Amino acid sequence: MTEEEFINILKTGSFKERFDAVSRADPAYLTRAVSDKDENIRYKAASRIPPENLAPLISDPYKEVRLIVAKRINAKELPKMINDKSFWVRHAVAERIDKSFLPSLVEDKEPIVRIMVAERIDEEYLKDMVKDGEPLVRKAVAKRIPAQYLFLLRNDASESVRNIVSERLKL
Repeated sequence: MTEEEFINILKTGSFKERFDAVSRADPAYLTRAVSDKDENIRYKAASRIPPENLAPLISDPYKEVRLIVAKRINAKELPKMINDKSFWVRHAVAERIDKSFLPSLVEDKEPIVRIMVAERIDEEYLKDMVKDGEPLVRKAVAKRIPAQYLFLLRNDASESVRNIVSERLKL
């Protein structure tokens, strides 16, 4: 299909026709579909569009579209998504963003995001995470924190955290 045919389908086609067109079109044409009124069309476009062309979808109202964008966009664009309202999007950002940006997610309101941060952040920041209110975050911290700071978690309220500390101190 030509770009002209693709544009005409996007303008006048039914949902099924537009979805099929986005599924089959040359990825170079897909930037035309990022403003489609239907989130399913935008989602399909986001899953096929070249990563360098995903920036217009960073603030899409549909969180599933933003999640696909966070998983596929060039990593240098991820700081624009660091404060996304969806914790799943922030988690995807934390998985891929340059480590220098991770300290800004240390106090994210969602434990799943903070766990990802604890798994990736440079070790020198982990001692700042030992007082996290969520045991699963402290558990992730206990697995990676430098040995000289393990004493900070020795009397943790969580038994699983204390077990990790004990195991690491035995080695």
